[in-house]
Amino acid sequence: MARQGYQQTSVDDVIREAGLCGKSHFYHYFDSKEELGYAVLKHQFNLFADRGLALLRDSAVGPLDRLNNFLDWVVQVHSDCHCEGSASPCGSLAAEMAEQREGFRQHVDQLFEQWIAQIQTLLQEVNPRPDGAAAAERMARFIVATLEGALFMSRVKRDAAVLKTIATDLQRYVAANFDITPSPLTGAAMTVNEVAQ
Repeated sequence: MARQGYQQTSVDDVIREAGLCGKSHFYHYFDSKEELGYAVLKHQFNLFADRGLALLRDSAVGPLDRLNNFLDWVVQVHSDCHCEGSASPCGSLAAEMAEQREGFRQHVDQLFEQWIAQIQTLLQEVNPRPDGAAAAERMARFIVATLEGALFMSRVKRDAAVLKTIATDLQRYVAANFDITPSPLTGAAMTVNEVAQ
């Protein structure tokens, strides 16, 4: 499916690639190609969550450093795939599947929301004030949308440097908006917004 896409992959293709004995063997595991599609989406997101989103949850590292580690990981995975795969669980295969069935679209939307929520939580650590939640959500959506666009551009150009440049600019942008500086009185961390007040 990753190579041919959901629509162009038949059950017979899956049977052949997986080395199954026949259709009965396939249907022992999945009731339909659609059920297999959901399993593929779930598997893609679980890999992404286990490897990438885990970096965002590493409490031993500061929040902005965790975000930078995550962005570096996305660039590295994409580079390792020679711009043919995607570090994103919502890449070209998920986009194609979302167009095929409403259930796939809803599933991909859930994946995006989980990804956004993870980044939003991290950003709220930087700015924990109640009025910071809306700003953190907007920034999280911006980060995800920017990464998805950068991944797509990098795949089209077959050049990982495109993603690397955009990820670096994104890191700078986030740092400028959520910069941490020590408080002159207490030494406690303060955001740029708090310093400006």
